[in-house]
Amino acid sequence: MANKSKSKNYTGKIIIIGSGNWGTTLALILSKKNTVYLWTINEKEAEEINKNHENKLFLPGVKLSKNIKVEKKFSRKIDKDDIVIIAIPSRKILSLSDDFIKNGVSDCIILNASKGVKHSTLMTIGETICSKLPKVKFANLSGPTISRELAEGLPAKAVLASQDVTLLLMLQKVLENDLLKFEFSRDVKGTELAASMKGLIAIAIGIADGLGFKTNIYGLIMTYGLREFETVMKFLGVQTSTVYGIAGMGDLITTCISENSRNRKFGKYLAQGYSREKALKKVGMEVEGVSMAKTIQKLAIFNLLIPLISCITRIVFEDVKDIRTELMDTINSISG
Repeated sequence: MANKSKSKNYTGKIIIIGSGNWGTTLALILSKKNTVYLWTINEKEAEEINKNHENKLFLPGVKLSKNIKVEKKFSRKIDKDDIVIIAIPSRKILSLSDDFIKNGVSDCIILNASKGVKHSTLMTIGETICSKLPKVKFANLSGPTISRELAEGLPAKAVLASQDVTLLLMLQKVLENDLLKFEFSRDVKGTELAASMKGLIAIAIGIADGLGFKTNIYGLIMTYGLREFETVMKFLGVQTSTVYGIAGMGDLITTCISENSRNRKFGKYLAQGYSREKALKKVGMEVEGVSMAKTIQKLAIFNLLIPLISCITRIVFEDVKDIRTELMDTINSISG
């Protein structure tokens, strides 16, 4: 497609809240045919990215398009026809919803690209936002999209999920380009939960990698992990088609096999002897699989048969002295 400052017939703005790795990558991809406003926490960060046309902290070595305008969040008005893409850690979603209200925003298009749930209630990001802002048009973006690959010009396909079919068609027309394609789903909650869950299995792959294991064990972890992924997702009411679609199995496999996966890196550092805090610091970015592990702990009271996920949760949160034995004993105990 030819580069354009605006997609034909679309008159609203595209605003991305969150200038981390994923938010910056989305800005880069979507700027191929749109002007994109990338919002940061403060003015200093915005000025630095604008000056260098590079996000040296989160996407070093990648030059950003001049179609990307970086600015402090809420420095311009959000109108009802604007597409606001959320790419921040899930723990900040509630405060962001309050920021919308404080800034007089009640009606716009919100496309969530973040992963995670509200751990005290198991509410998804969509449920949290829509409970605070009932007038917004909400959609979710998820799927096998490793940001570094996209930033390097490699193609991907993601899922746009919404109950509003007209909204899905509009988002596809405005956002899709030669690098990023979409398929549709109406299972909004399922696609959100799938994006949140897969990080746990990627942590397990990272642990196996850090222990020096190779593809024999990776295959077992992904097979058993997907089975447990299905168990949890079914318990939470997710459709089987979502579990085995690209928002479920596709994203899980991609996150497991990619060495750019934050969750996999985190697991590898744990296996190499780093504490949870030091491993998180080494990754340097949010690791949503760790947050989701806290949520899975809450499901233990329902006696779900998820031995591998329970093992990973123990390794992440408890002082497991022999990670190798803990992992292999768990894998060898699983059958059928």
